[in-house]
Amino acid sequence: MRKKGILFISFVVILFVVSFAHEYILIAEKYSLEKGDTLEMHLFVADGFNIELERQMQSKMTKKFELLNENGRTDLLASTQDGSFPIVKTKVDFVGLGLVHIERDYAKITLTTSKFLDYLKEDNIENIIVSEVQAKKSQRERYSRYIKALVQSGEIKNDTLYKTQIGQKFEIILLQNPYKLDKGNVLSAQILFNGRPLINKIITARNRIGNKPSLEIKSRTNSNGICNFKLVREGVWFIHATHMIPCEDKTEADWESFWASYSFGLN
Repeated sequence: MRKKGILFISFVVILFVVSFAHEYILIAEKYSLEKGDTLEMHLFVADGFNIELERQMQSKMTKKFELLNENGRTDLLASTQDGSFPIVKTKVDFVGLGLVHIERDYAKITLTTSKFLDYLKEDNIENIIVSEVQAKKSQRERYSRYIKALVQSGEIKNDTLYKTQIGQKFEIILLQNPYKLDKGNVLSAQILFNGRPLINKIITARNRIGNKPSLEIKSRTNSNGICNFKLVREGVWFIHATHMIPCEDKTEADWESFWASYSFGLN
């Protein structure tokens, strides 16, 4: 495989009022690095690859923020200044894979029923049915986010960091190392909710390279929570999923949603 790094995609940032929550994705300036390079990652709020804004470090909203590599775990929450852009900027001191993950605390939103139903359709949330009684009022939701990004700094044998289970409430786990794959190969991912496979769920993979139009592929999980995507192009990829359940604490919200994303590069 070619070892060139993937150059950072320059996004045009358009600020506007977001009608409802969208993906949070970690995008690396380069996914293929060498020891001694600077690892730089940006946390974007996006609708697919339509970037709405870049999110600075928000310590109060961040429950976990770590970098995993051959050296173990680094607590980025303790070392990253609140309000900093980009959210990750650190020297690469490892060989092999590096996995950055973020868990963000709950946020809340209230939508009209009409907008809420549009949101369910857009994000492939098929398990939620709004009753006639519920439809007569606004829909209150709280949501949390679970974000991953995988980079590579050279290679080491038997590197399995890509499939590390962090223990996130809603988690995407890659079942192959994307840096061992080529364009045209199939990548499998397992989707877990509360540590168990989430079955019959539509999952989305998106790709962007250079100035070409972004690409979207959908796959439905099987009985083991596994979905499959053919990596038809090089460039930046991310897998995204949204899951929702009725909120147990009705004083907090009517619904509770969980958002997960996992980005990586394909050379």
